[in-house]
Amino acid sequence: MNDEDRLSGLLGDSDFEKLELWLKLPNFFSILQASRAELKHSNFLGWILDPKGTHGFGDLFLRKFLRDIFSDEKAVSYSQFDVDGFDLRDVEIRREWKHIDIVIIHAEFIVIIENKIDAQDHSDQLKRYRNTVEESFPNHKKVFVYLTPHGTVANDTESNRLYVHYSYESVSDALERILEIYQESLNDKVVHYLQDYLTILRRELMKSDQLNDLAVKVYKAHKEAFDFILENRPDAAAELYQYFETQIRDSKWILGAKNKGYARFLTPKLNNIIPKGYGTWGPDKESFLFEIEYFWSDKDVIFRTVITPGNPEINNILSQALESVQDHKIPRGKQWLVHFIKRWPFIASELA
Repeated sequence: MNDEDRLSGLLGDSDFEKLELWLKLPNFFSILQASRAELKHSNFLGWILDPKGTHGFGDLFLRKFLRDIFSDEKAVSYSQFDVDGFDLRDVEIRREWKHIDIVIIHAEFIVIIENKIDAQDHSDQLKRYRNTVEESFPNHKKVFVYLTPHGTVANDTESNRLYVHYSYESVSDALERILEIYQESLNDKVVHYLQDYLTILRRELMKSDQLNDLAVKVYKAHKEAFDFILENRPDAAAELYQYFETQIRDSKWILGAKNKGYARFLTPKLNNIIPKGYGTWGPDKESFLFEIEYFWSDKDVIFRTVITPGNPEINNILSQALESVQDHKIPRGKQWLVHFIKRWPFIASELA
């Protein structure tokens, strides 16, 4: 079977069509690119934990969360059976207080949640947070929670003895139960938010969504076709270069040496004046070029004037010329000399 036959078989597979269809369904969190962003997850968790939140289900999620936490032997001050006796109406939820992800403050106790999705704790981070809480709330009973997709233990060995390890699977179970029982009484928008969030948890964090299973099935059935596609996927940097190349040519400027993530050029007058063969850029060994760095950040582009290592006499003349221009900077380096640098907002992913 040749590559064309393999691709044809993939496109004709009904499971592949289902996969395409489901992936195209709008999801609020996917649209916001929040599926693996700790800050966005912490914001959403802070919202559903807040008994006064606009979600409309009061302390249902908070109470379920506290039962789970207090059932752990590391939460020595309370048991899960104490939770129903708590008045949670005045609980305060704080976000990013003293750099701590989520803080639950009750009149008697305080719960500290460190949320980790892809990163891990580092540099005595958890110990510092414990000390901060001890100093700020000396009279409260304290419970520390380490939240990860699968209940992973912390790097800090000492903290592992003190922190309750909680998983997003437990978060998912609690939200599913709330929807199962209370969906009819909740605002439609809240229901959609919760459903979208559950989809993201299962699909992106827990890898337990039916779409994950379908993707594995389709890949196994068409492995050669997918491998061929991946080998020939477009290079985002190359596609972006075409955009800048067009802008440079349309401006009647002269393209310079190419490197991934950079577009370089000269004006026609400078191209005729600056001698080639004395620098280090490209086959023409160019000594000076205007440079646009566009690929390594999805926030901005950086424009520079760059003198390359090369003939000292020519580089000295180029430096003197640039230093005669208003607002030039003193170059930091000794070999690659940058006299002008400026940033502009630029979202590369919108063009790639």
